[in-house]
Amino acid sequence: MRGVKVPQGYSSNIKSLVAMEDLKPIGLKSHDCHVLMQDLLLVAIRGILPKNVRQVITHLCLFFNAICRKVIDPTRLDELENEAIILLCQLEMYFPPSFFDINVYLVVHLAREIRTCGLVFLRWMYPIERCMKIFKGYVKNPYRPEAFIVERYIVEEAIEFCTTYMLEVDAIGVPRSRYEGRHEGKGTRGVRIFQKDRQQVLQAHLYILNNTDDAHPYIQEHKMLLKTMNPRANEKWLFNEHNNTFLKWFKQIVLEKDCDVDELKWLARGPNFDVITWSRYDINKFSFYSSVTLEAKSMHFASSKDNNPVMATIGYFGVIKEIWEVDYVKFRVSVFKCKWVDCNIGVHVDDLGFTLVDLTKIGSKADPFIMAYQAK
Repeated sequence: MRGVKVPQGYSSNIKSLVAMEDLKPIGLKSHDCHVLMQDLLLVAIRGILPKNVRQVITHLCLFFNAICRKVIDPTRLDELENEAIILLCQLEMYFPPSFFDINVYLVVHLAREIRTCGLVFLRWMYPIERCMKIFKGYVKNPYRPEAFIVERYIVEEAIEFCTTYMLEVDAIGVPRSRYEGRHEGKGTRGVRIFQKDRQQVLQAHLYILNNTDDAHPYIQEHKMLLKTMNPRANEKWLFNEHNNTFLKWFKQIVLEKDCDVDELKWLARGPNFDVITWSRYDINKFSFYSSVTLEAKSMHFASSKDNNPVMATIGYFGVIKEIWEVDYVKFRVSVFKCKWVDCNIGVHVDDLGFTLVDLTKIGSKADPFIMAYQAK
């Protein structure tokens, strides 16, 4: 728990709720307990408890995950109710009687409560508690707390109403995220300029072109040209030949045609081999510096002679090795150079539904780059 990092706004700062002297959590709020139960506990106990005890606690965490969803199929409520009964019986098998109090046995009623009262997230107290914390902050004199709350609430409502008629004025309320306005991406730590290997920069350049909408017609034209010139070639050879010859052909065609799109002209001229690197990069409301995942369409070949490759969307998992800003003089494009796990042998789903990734099983060595905006 001391090393846990969560997205901003997801929960409290978990590592501040740990007393390392006593090795105990301290000062947990009810929402922190939900985060522990639904997300952290079932991962933390994977390697430290006997299998039967670990499985029943994990199933209990998954039960809470199921009932706290924003969409629940009503036909599943009977199944969830039966699952709660079985979980309680299993808990009684592995835990002493002193563990059980009224709160533990209330679990059996939760699924029935959803059927009667509606979804859990519409009824829990966290929004009310957050609102009450704001109201308590309005109180400056404990002798008249209600008067202070009413007075300052009316003032805030009036100001909030006025701001709707004013442009470029921040509304009163939840503090702005430090990632707000960084959807386009921004390096935040450890900037350096390196002269990178020419082949690696061209590899990144090819990936950038493959993910630029204005370049797609040229990509299709080049593939059709290769297919016309080599009618007997298989798809694997055409794919490799396209990657090997596209950059030179693209530069020649764009500069000869005097393309109207200014961005394409600079892309055709190619990148500067002096690359700006960062150790951390903010984009998509997250700060990336280590692990990354990506869902991407790719062409899969059964062998070098395969004439019927399959296009499939696959989830890729990897570790960021370097964060680059490729310089095209007029603009820069951010890419992540990653070490990717082989999806065939390094990723599998266990019987509890966890996706397990073995970071020692490396794959996709010839294609390490992704666009920064694609990262998750």
